[in-house]
Amino acid sequence: MKNTSKPILIPLRFSEKPAQDLSLVAFLFSRSGKLLEKTALRGDSIEFKTADNNPRLYKIFVAPADDKTIDGITGLPELERFNPFEVVLDVNREGIINPVLIPNEYPLLWLRRSCRVRGRVIKNFSLGTLTQDRGICHARVHICEVDRIRLLIEKIPDRIIIKIPELVIHPEWPFPIPEPEPFNRLGSLTEKFDPPQPLPWRFGFDAASEFAARQSEPLKNVLTNENAPEELREVQSVLLSSPRILSQLNSGNVAAIRKTLVENFAIFHPYFCHVPWLWPYFYRYDEVALAYTDLNGAFDVTFRYWNTGDKPDLYFWVEYLIDGVWTTVYKPSVPCNTYWDYLCGSAVTIRVTDPRVRWECNDILDGDIVWIKTIGSSASVSHIKQQDQYSVIQGKLFNHVGLSDVFMSGGSSALDNYRRPFGGTLNFVVQFGSGLPANGMYYYRWSYRQLRNADLSNAPAAALASLHKGQALHKAYTYEYFDALGHKHFGQNTFKLGPVALNGEDDLYVIPPAFPSSSPVNATELSPLWDQNTITASVDSTQFADGLYEFVLELFDANGVKLAAIPKQIFQVPHYTSFAPSVNAADDYLLLNGANARGFTMKARVDNQRCEATVYKIKVNGSEATSDCCGFVPYPPNANIEVAFRAYHPHNFATFNFVVNKGTCNDAIQQGFTNASGMVIGNAGNYTRDSASIYREGFSPAQLLGMCVAGGKAAFAEHVYVSALATNGYDRLSYLDASDLAAFALEPL
Repeated sequence: MKNTSKPILIPLRFSEKPAQDLSLVAFLFSRSGKLLEKTALRGDSIEFKTADNNPRLYKIFVAPADDKTIDGITGLPELERFNPFEVVLDVNREGIINPVLIPNEYPLLWLRRSCRVRGRVIKNFSLGTLTQDRGICHARVHICEVDRIRLLIEKIPDRIIIKIPELVIHPEWPFPIPEPEPFNRLGSLTEKFDPPQPLPWRFGFDAASEFAARQSEPLKNVLTNENAPEELREVQSVLLSSPRILSQLNSGNVAAIRKTLVENFAIFHPYFCHVPWLWPYFYRYDEVALAYTDLNGAFDVTFRYWNTGDKPDLYFWVEYLIDGVWTTVYKPSVPCNTYWDYLCGSAVTIRVTDPRVRWECNDILDGDIVWIKTIGSSASVSHIKQQDQYSVIQGKLFNHVGLSDVFMSGGSSALDNYRRPFGGTLNFVVQFGSGLPANGMYYYRWSYRQLRNADLSNAPAAALASLHKGQALHKAYTYEYFDALGHKHFGQNTFKLGPVALNGEDDLYVIPPAFPSSSPVNATELSPLWDQNTITASVDSTQFADGLYEFVLELFDANGVKLAAIPKQIFQVPHYTSFAPSVNAADDYLLLNGANARGFTMKARVDNQRCEATVYKIKVNGSEATSDCCGFVPYPPNANIEVAFRAYHPHNFATFNFVVNKGTCNDAIQQGFTNASGMVIGNAGNYTRDSASIYREGFSPAQLLGMCVAGGKAAFAEHVYVSALATNGYDRLSYLDASDLAAFALEPL
């Protein structure tokens, strides 16, 4: 065919006219896979503007155009999920392209069905001693269809296929990570996959010799590790009782192995789910729908999928607006979290655990109410001890004033649970009723002062000071908008609450209305809504000295005049047991002014101290057994072998766990003598604590050796972990933790 500047014209028609009209689009790619042009079919032909230099220079595909996402196709891998028909050109002796026929099966493949997907996004929240699941509103749910194995199997390299029998018949737990190849050989298969990226099997291995070695080994279940998932042992039992499958796996024939993978993929999937380096070869997904949750966390959306005879396999991941940015808060591994053969219309429950997701979209309160709820999302105000109250913990007197029981469990009584101080950044969460703001109650302000030092001795008398110190506070709201394709989305905007200086008063903040469309916000966007919870103050408590503090919430009118005679029932706190509905704040929480109140007050203990942990060298009859770090401990008969460690917090706001493990044995009797746990406040287990929080105890050789006593020697590991009790109301402040690890070996003299 001679070079010409004419466009490429390809006659094209169906072998048989389809039952319904189909809109088609054609794609022109270079041989290397670069998209050169795309065009809609006109009549019975394709016409590309690209110059017709030589048809063999190009790859041409035809696909249905009813799914508008096809407009965003930029490469061959993305086009694959549209079941494209590849056009093979045939040029006659006159240089004219012969007509191309689309086979009969393609009109059926290109028909699409509707699938309704519905569900709910939830998170479990703890509020004091109460835990409950709550729907997460305004979350963005990505619904993805996972490609079936038969669509990917031919693209999986032989070197990967040949490793499958070894993984399935002779598995190890955990599945080992192979050595990486010197370069990435996955090509397009990685484009739709998220980390962890694969580590393919070593390049150039001798598959034949490896199979020969494996064939001589007996087929047996080696998943005996107690930590291996039970479903793997069950599936392997099925495989080992299936001679035909085993014969194909052991054939060493790549084609036979591929065939049995396709035919029995449901059996093999539990294995592949636990082998991350295989995921990009066997699992790939494309987004088919996007949904937003309502005020109850529910979503409901319909998408169309290809009529291939299979039910859709769906994978979900979730984003949430955090500080105005859509942030991924749920995205588990695809293989282990796909809804295979999803039954359209069935409900899906997505459980989010990300600590950044807050308890929002709560019901509106009617009337003039100020409900002081929590510090953070979980530390209920009603679960912060407001009065001096003592208990004995590990033989020591302990004062619970200002401490919270959030996240705590166990203990000899409810009183023992109030052990958590506050630290880090503290957010004071309040919900205002629908009657506010009004001229009579328009602004608020938080103030504070230190009442006692860290040891609970009285701090110097001080006046209340503003907690805000000029800090700007904004409240975010969401709104709806539609893109050019008519798809609904959620955006976010904010309203500045303050600070405002008025009538000689600084650091005043506007009480937000129940609806952003109301004054003074006056949001003009479509369907604006916000969380009824308001972070009314956010303070870095590390700037405070450790100790007991009083925090006071005061109200002001529209002119900035402080209110001094507020009806007491205005101030509400959470119900102690059920959290909601709220209850009138007791007088302990109020600054009283006769029968009224002039403000709300609460006490809270602040502590940002770090823990310390040390494991000391073993002593024999009062002396260190060795001066080096090698850990060998020679001992005479009837020796006293002292084990010692330090588990310390300056104000005892920590718990510890100390473990002595012997070799590879689980010697329950020995551990009953040597292991200990508790608060870092007093004696624990067999150990005596001194004033420096060092725990010591002497043991006989027989107590330590336990089941190894006959040989007179054994090796041990010692580990102490000290966990800070402080919380910011969202999480325990684990960055304040400390730990230490050591080892020693007993050997008789």
